[in-house]
Amino acid sequence: MARRAQHVALVLSLNKRFDRKVIEGVTRFVHESGSWSVFLEDDPTAKIPDFRRGHFDGVIADLDDPRIPRQVAGLTMPVVGIGGIESNCSLNLTVSTVGTHNRKIAELAADYLMRFGLHSFGYCGVPATTIDPWNRERQETFAQRVEAQGHACSVFSARYKPSHSWEQLQEAIRAWLDPLPKPVGVLAANDMRARHVLEACRRFGFSVPDDVVVLGVDNDELICELATPSLSSIVQGTEEIGYRAARLLNALMHRRNQQVTHILVDPVTIVERASTDLIATSNRVVADALRVIRQQACDGIGVSQVARAIGVSRSTLDTHFRREVGRSVHNEILRVRVNTARTLLATTDLPLGEIARRAGFCHAQYLSSIFRRKCGQTPGDYRRRAR
Repeated sequence: MARRAQHVALVLSLNKRFDRKVIEGVTRFVHESGSWSVFLEDDPTAKIPDFRRGHFDGVIADLDDPRIPRQVAGLTMPVVGIGGIESNCSLNLTVSTVGTHNRKIAELAADYLMRFGLHSFGYCGVPATTIDPWNRERQETFAQRVEAQGHACSVFSARYKPSHSWEQLQEAIRAWLDPLPKPVGVLAANDMRARHVLEACRRFGFSVPDDVVVLGVDNDELICELATPSLSSIVQGTEEIGYRAARLLNALMHRRNQQVTHILVDPVTIVERASTDLIATSNRVVADALRVIRQQACDGIGVSQVARAIGVSRSTLDTHFRREVGRSVHNEILRVRVNTARTLLATTDLPLGEIARRAGFCHAQYLSSIFRRKCGQTPGDYRRRAR
């Protein structure tokens, strides 16, 4: 006799890219090891079921939607929340959660932007809510990280929602950016807010990335490519969040785990695009070398060819480069190639051999060896986390 399928409600939004990637992770778990009957509605007004009549065995719910915590509070069935719960939440909401490690996102962003040699930084937030702490966590951690290195960080606390006050929002971002020392590195709360920053820069004459270096979060490819210039962004492990939420709920439904558990999933990588394509050095030898490396690293160029292209000896290039950048020219070429491979793994379905070719590696085995050494995991493991 076949085992009864578990009836699970996915209270997530099909029109949000983050939620869709979470659902992909849930789907992967169900295909691998679950026997679930799934409730999922695309109509936002119908996505929350009537739990009193649905006979559900478990729930995976988006806690960042302000309507949902009140709906799942007090349910006797297992619930796994996607997102976080405020420590001062007025609801008695003791459910397990799987969410983004927002502090790791902010630390990754700060370290990345500081690598450009910047001394001025800003965080562009979204209007605060009473439900989730993610925006505040990213803001506080980013500011602490750059301030610990002796740099200033200015915070834009949004007062305007673009759907209601687009012009006021643009003027407010201009007024925020205008007095900041340039170049300034800006982390935006998410890709949509980063696009608002880029639009303000374009309208009011701030050059990106020469005046303002902009980094978003989510790597929503539609938003990132729609932006002018294209937006660099942090890839969250959203599918991994869905997979681990489904695995946790399955354990709860089968009584294998009775404890309230909170799991944080680290960000995967940064996909670099034009909004962070900054060469922040006054050393002409290093600036010219960095330009050549960015343009030709994946074409197989070596250190001698870089030196020849900018008209200096190899020893002169190495001396200047190590003093300004803190690593060798060879390691910089390798870094660009590995970053290219990371981007292709995260954003395409290309086979590893083709990725190796496009990233400037002679064959897939060499890419795998270098990738494991630099990233601490195989290309295949990295791709699974990123997708």
